[in-house]
Amino acid sequence: MKHYCKYHPGTEALWYCSHDGLHLCQQCVESREYSLTEARCLLCNQELQSTAQGQGGPLWRQLDRYLRYPFAPLLLPVLLVWALLAALVPPLPVLVPVALLGGLPAWGFGRAVMALRSHPGKARKIAVPGWDCLSDMAGWRAALLQALPALMVMVPAGFMLVWVSVSAGLLIGALGLFLVPAFWLAIQVQGAQPGSFAAALTYIFSAPRDYLVAGLLASVGWLLGVALVAVAVDVMPLSLAQGVAGALAALWWLALACLCGDILVRHGRLWGLDQGVRKASAPLEERRQWVQLCAGRFDKVLLSTGKSLTHKGATVADWQRYDRLLEITGREDERRSQAPAYLEKMVLASAWSEALVLLSREREITPGWLPASPSLRLALARGIHEQAPKMAVALLKDLHDRYPDFSELGDAYLLLAKILAEQFGLAGKAEQYLRFVESQCRDAKLRKQVADYRAAWG
Repeated sequence: MKHYCKYHPGTEALWYCSHDGLHLCQQCVESREYSLTEARCLLCNQELQSTAQGQGGPLWRQLDRYLRYPFAPLLLPVLLVWALLAALVPPLPVLVPVALLGGLPAWGFGRAVMALRSHPGKARKIAVPGWDCLSDMAGWRAALLQALPALMVMVPAGFMLVWVSVSAGLLIGALGLFLVPAFWLAIQVQGAQPGSFAAALTYIFSAPRDYLVAGLLASVGWLLGVALVAVAVDVMPLSLAQGVAGALAALWWLALACLCGDILVRHGRLWGLDQGVRKASAPLEERRQWVQLCAGRFDKVLLSTGKSLTHKGATVADWQRYDRLLEITGREDERRSQAPAYLEKMVLASAWSEALVLLSREREITPGWLPASPSLRLALARGIHEQAPKMAVALLKDLHDRYPDFSELGDAYLLLAKILAEQFGLAGKAEQYLRFVESQCRDAKLRKQVADYRAAWG
């Protein structure tokens, strides 16, 4: 049964949450919604698991792809180099190290293939690493350490097969090579250090099904390779048979590296491998809310957003998001009740354009609506009087009737008089408010402002 991504229909899922059925493709994991450093579902906080459908299906169904991979045009010379050098070296045991020199490009490319395929973003852009990968001196340390366990099995098994017993050599090679992919994975995950080999068993038991495919490819590849070489020795000159052995070794090496790279894609995140995926830049809570919105869980988003508004760090954007959610869910009564607090936040943030939009919206729903707080009215009028003088006048007029004890009544009416005189040309109407301030307020600064305004408008 195939699983498809919830957010990208038609794309097979790579990760899924067994608790709520959420399925995600690689595009989701690399986007702003998820981060590979977080192995948990953003809906229910359960651990995400790898699907069998990720990366094209079960690994055993892709064996033909792994065996075709070394025949890519860029990799064919790697096979030919090992085959040519193996064919030219006389068949003497002491010259085995010379024949192995032909495998150096295969070792380097094997390491590069695993590193490339373990980074999904890079692997989609570049299918095969270029020859410049052999110039990476730091990568050669990992390549040689990966080659070490394979050679420690293949060389003794080969000697055993030729000089002691065919069955014993085949058995030792098959059993030893079954463990080689674990050592290769350990070097890629833990780093190019000999001590990384100690973690090899971890990768066998943490991904048993996928590892079984890799282990069998390593073991069966050895057995089939030996069988083909034995046939070649009987039907062609020895030098050509040696060339076939070199080519088969390179083919085996690169195919196994490709398969191990796909194992790293599937399980590397849980093993702590840095897969080079772009880290999510948005905060965790914001990404969780985004995913909850996609899943239609508006109540959860409303609850978490409402709680965030009580914090001192709440921003205008948080209030806008909450207001939008209330609108989407049809909670108009609650939306209107939040308007005064929303306006206060906009005043603190000097978001005057947004405040004016909210005022206009509320007055369309309830004609004549204004904030109940006189201090909020004054603060809003100060911020919007230049771009919306009519609204500022509506906010300030008749304050002495509604709020006779308002401590800043004089400042409010001075501002109202200034708007009437300078923006509407109503100096006579402005004079009425100046007289009110002059008669009702004893503050010397306010009286001086009254005199200054009269002098300026006289």
